[in-house]
Amino acid sequence: MRSPRTASPTGRRLIAGATGSALVLAAAVVGAVAAPAPAARAAGDPAAECAAAVVSAMTLEQQVGQLFVAGENAGGPTAAQAALVADRHLGGVILTGRSNAGTAATRRVTDDLRNRSGGAVTGGVGLWVSTDQEGGAVQVLSGPGFSTIPTALAQGRLDPGDLRGRAAGWGRELAAAGVDLDLAPVLDTVPADLGTRNRPIGYYAREYANDPGGVSRSGGAFAAGLADAGVQATGKHFPGLGRVLDNTDTTAGVTDGTTVRGDAYLAPFADAVRSGIPVVMVSSATYSRIDASTIATFSPVVINDMLRGDLGFTGVVMTDSLGAVALSGVPVADRAVRFIAAGGTVALSAESDIVGPMIDGVLARARSDAGFRGQVQAAARTVVDTKFDAGLVTCPTAAGAIAEHQVQLGGDSGWLGPATGAVTPVAGGAQQDYRNGTVYWSPSTGAWAVRGAIRDHYRALGGPAGELGFPVTDELPTPDGIGALNHFAGSGGASIYWSPATGAHEVQGAIRDRWAATGWEKGPLGYPVTDELPTPDGIGAYNHFAGSGGGSIYWSPATGAHEVQGDIRAHWAALGWEGGPLGYPVTDELPTPDGIGALNHFSKGASIYWSPATGAHEVHGAIRDHYAALGWEKSDLGYPVTDELDTPDGIGAFNHFAGSGGGSIYWSPATGAHEIQGDIRARWAALGWEGGLLGYPVTDELPTPDGKGAFNHFSRRDGASVYWSRATGAHEVHGPIRDRWAAQGWEKGPLGYPLTDQYALPGGGGRNDFQGGSLTTP
Repeated sequence: MRSPRTASPTGRRLIAGATGSALVLAAAVVGAVAAPAPAARAAGDPAAECAAAVVSAMTLEQQVGQLFVAGENAGGPTAAQAALVADRHLGGVILTGRSNAGTAATRRVTDDLRNRSGGAVTGGVGLWVSTDQEGGAVQVLSGPGFSTIPTALAQGRLDPGDLRGRAAGWGRELAAAGVDLDLAPVLDTVPADLGTRNRPIGYYAREYANDPGGVSRSGGAFAAGLADAGVQATGKHFPGLGRVLDNTDTTAGVTDGTTVRGDAYLAPFADAVRSGIPVVMVSSATYSRIDASTIATFSPVVINDMLRGDLGFTGVVMTDSLGAVALSGVPVADRAVRFIAAGGTVALSAESDIVGPMIDGVLARARSDAGFRGQVQAAARTVVDTKFDAGLVTCPTAAGAIAEHQVQLGGDSGWLGPATGAVTPVAGGAQQDYRNGTVYWSPSTGAWAVRGAIRDHYRALGGPAGELGFPVTDELPTPDGIGALNHFAGSGGASIYWSPATGAHEVQGAIRDRWAATGWEKGPLGYPVTDELPTPDGIGAYNHFAGSGGGSIYWSPATGAHEVQGDIRAHWAALGWEGGPLGYPVTDELPTPDGIGALNHFSKGASIYWSPATGAHEVHGAIRDHYAALGWEKSDLGYPVTDELDTPDGIGAFNHFAGSGGGSIYWSPATGAHEIQGDIRARWAALGWEGGLLGYPVTDELPTPDGKGAFNHFSRRDGASVYWSRATGAHEVHGPIRDRWAAQGWEKGPLGYPLTDQYALPGGGGRNDFQGGSLTTP
């Protein structure tokens, strides 16, 4: 999504005036109140459609190149710097150092750099030329045609309307020199009591004011003035460098221990996002109260959760220079990879000598990781989309984009081969058949090739007019080296995966997301062996997979998507899948806390537990609740060795468990669920379980008060118990004898533990023998 913008005659969208209501957030942001999300581009927006088409026609090297801005000496690049532009397909440059040569001489430098770019070098996308033209000590370009720009602190004392007008003039000077992007304004707020002790900002008077409202007002006016001149602005350094002491350019370990998510000092950035600023630069400091373990450059919390999530920013997220000392602890080749993986867009380095190794690092990761490659392509679309606003993009036609993509894939001698048909319309886009495949194109996705079994299956599913929509990748080899895949634009994302053993099958939406999280085809589920199918209950959907022992992902609106595999899946299937007593899975298969087995929980208050020794068995309802309360498999009961079964008396239910000496949980409507184990359970079993003399347990096995034994009480109408001790074994006591024994203090009384069950006397009545005597009943 983008902030609302007003179309200019040149097709660029301009930043609206950034004063007035923009100040509200300075107070409201306290307590994590986020800026409202910017308005989304309208359907069919030409920038988004053009960006997608352009990026789809690029090689991976060109796509990656768009994500880099490299330093070039402002007075004239070195040969090595200039060569980077073409050799590495750079998307942009930053004029560095200081030049007092003036606008005309600078224009000759920028024209030379642009002549090295465009066309086949960058897929027809123009070079972004940027510089630091803030004012005061940070003004790279000066000399004839350039004004002397005052410090931001001095600018902040101007009326916002006056400042906007002056900034428009400074912007026109940049445009005349061939600069499209100014790495300004600074939106950091330096507290007055810190002032010049703040080395990166306050020392150089780079802040517009000492309060967020003043920074929003003046920084917004500066950005709006640049937009009036057709120059794009960059808000920096999110989430702020105003509260640190040291400069990240020259010092490692710079940490802000004050700023929090939702901080009032974020208001200038939130206002700039709301006003449509196209680029936001992320700082290279660490924010201990936001993400203490990660420098902001590499922090998904800072980039995705805060900048993109809380503030709703969807433009270009740019690094501060990746050559900074603050980043010296991260290997050069990993810096851009980590930034892009965290959600960033453009990696900037004023130190041009490290740009090549960083590009190589991104290329290597993109070639081995399809998910990361998708992030690269999405970032490239964002860059091209933003460059469209600067007039740096030429948009292709359908026929042109398809033809260019075939050339990118090797032309007539490439794997697609020569065309065998004309370009024809389809589903709002176009397609063209080639000897070994088809290229599909739409304004929003660009041109991509599909072939072989994947193409056959894609067509069987309706092609671009079906649920999958248009492709968003060419056919790619799967990372496991066995199969192939295409990703598609269908709602929620879609893919077709093929392997020789499984054939071609589609996966989409939440099920695809879950499968991706498990590792795609390299994960435990392997390749899909079905398309996504509706569940027989008519509520959800599923895919089956080829993983060892079988695997599936099931989804419903209420439970989301979860995987089930192996013996647990087989047992769930035997019980009726989602239509059985367990319902849908509500977890993936998880390792049990004891480290031995595995489990899935299900939507009807049920679970299946598995271990190598016991196999897979389900527990549900009140028995499961009691099993959970006792500690699941880590309790004395261990793993279940039966499913929940009906008791022979037709009243209750039970599960048996693998605990030492055997264990069970029995349930009835009258007694609830209780566990019984070991010798007491064996004695109860010998007496007929719940259908015998004692009835159902009404307690768990409990330790006796004397600390020497254990007991369970039972539901027999006149009362019953089984007591055990190491010296006496387990014996039952019931009825009047139990009452009299209880009255004497149970096992702690003079009789001690029972030595026998109750037995009949020859003359009538019954008797229990105890350690200290006997009790009889008439």
